[in-house]
Amino acid sequence: MITVFIPLLVDESSFLAHFMCFDVALDASDSEENSTSPRSSEASGSSVKPSSSAADLGVLNQCLQELLDGIQEDFYAIVDWAFKLDPLSCIAMHGITDRYISAQKAEVAGYVPVLLDDLETRITILFGRFVDDACYQIEKYERNVRQVGVVPYIPRFSQLAARMEQYINGSRDLVDQAYTKIVTIMFVTLEKIAQVEPKYVDIVLLENYAAFQHSLYDLANVVPTLAKYYHQASEAYEQACSRHINLVIYIHFEKLFQYARRVEELMYNMSPEEIPFQVGMSKVDFRKMLKSSLTGLDKTINAMYRKLQKNITAEELIPSLWEKCKKEFLDKYATFLKLIAKIYPNETVTSVNDMRDTLAAL
Repeated sequence: MITVFIPLLVDESSFLAHFMCFDVALDASDSEENSTSPRSSEASGSSVKPSSSAADLGVLNQCLQELLDGIQEDFYAIVDWAFKLDPLSCIAMHGITDRYISAQKAEVAGYVPVLLDDLETRITILFGRFVDDACYQIEKYERNVRQVGVVPYIPRFSQLAARMEQYINGSRDLVDQAYTKIVTIMFVTLEKIAQVEPKYVDIVLLENYAAFQHSLYDLANVVPTLAKYYHQASEAYEQACSRHINLVIYIHFEKLFQYARRVEELMYNMSPEEIPFQVGMSKVDFRKMLKSSLTGLDKTINAMYRKLQKNITAEELIPSLWEKCKKEFLDKYATFLKLIAKIYPNETVTSVNDMRDTLAAL
C-alpha cells in the first residue's frame, strides 16, 4: 500500500500546488517512473521553488492537510493489520517508509513527509512490542531445574534471524537494534540458567555457546552485528572449555599439580637446592608422589576422558574437547617437568614425548 499510494499522494499534492498557482518545480520524467520506487524530491507536493515565501508554503500545506486529512487512519489500519498477520512485515514497511522519508528530506515539510514520519513511528513501536515479547519469552524460561543440552531459544533465534534478513528492504537499523536487544537478553539469561547447578555450569555454557555459533555461522559471515555476538560467544565458549578441562585434569592428577604448586611457593623464599630438605619435599616424597600419580597411567587417562564427556549431550563437541584437554595436559606436564628439573635434576621422570605417545595411543 505504501509503495502504491504514497506516489499518488505526491502527485495529488503537486496537482493541488499547480491548481492553486503555487510556483512548484515538477520533473516531467517523474510521471513515467515506476510507482514502486520512491519519488525524487522534485515530484513532491511540498516541492516549492526557493522563491516561494514561507507564508505561501504554510497556506499550501494547510490546504493539503484539509484535503487529505483522515487518510492517515487507513494507513495506520493497514500497518496494524500487517503486523497482526506477520510482525516481521514491520521490517519491510519500515525500510520502504524510510526510503520515502529520505526522498523528501531536501524539501520543505508538507503533509506527505509528516504522514511518513507518523507511519515510521507507528511501525517502530509495533516492532518494538514484538521484540519485547520475544525477550520476555526468553527471560521467563524455566530456571529452577537443571538445564540439559541446548536451551530452545538458541535454535529459535537462528530461525528468526534468517527470516528477519529476508524482510530487509533498505536500512537495517531496526533489525540490528532487535538483534542487539534479543541476543543480550539471551546471553544474560543463559548465564543465569547455568548457575542453577554450579557443578555443571561450564558444561551448560560451552554446549549452548557452541550451538549459538553453529546455528549462526552463515549469517555471522554477512551480518556485522551478528558477527560481533558470534565472536563474543566464541570467547565465552573457549573460557567455559578451559575451566571444564582444567577441572577434569586436576581431578585426575591432583597430587602431581599440587606438588608443583608447592614447589613454586617455596621457590619464592628459597633456592631450588634447599627445597628437598623441606618437610614433605624430599626425594623420597617426590618419588612416592610420582608413583601414585603416574602408575596405571592408561587407566587414569581413560578415566579422564570419561569424565570429560560425562553429562555432555552434544556428542559432536567431544572430539574437539578431548584434543583441547590433551594439549592442556601436555602443556601443564611440560611446565611441571621444567620445574622439577631444577629441584631434582637427577630423578627419572616420564618425558613429554612419552606422555604424548601414551595419550595418542588411547
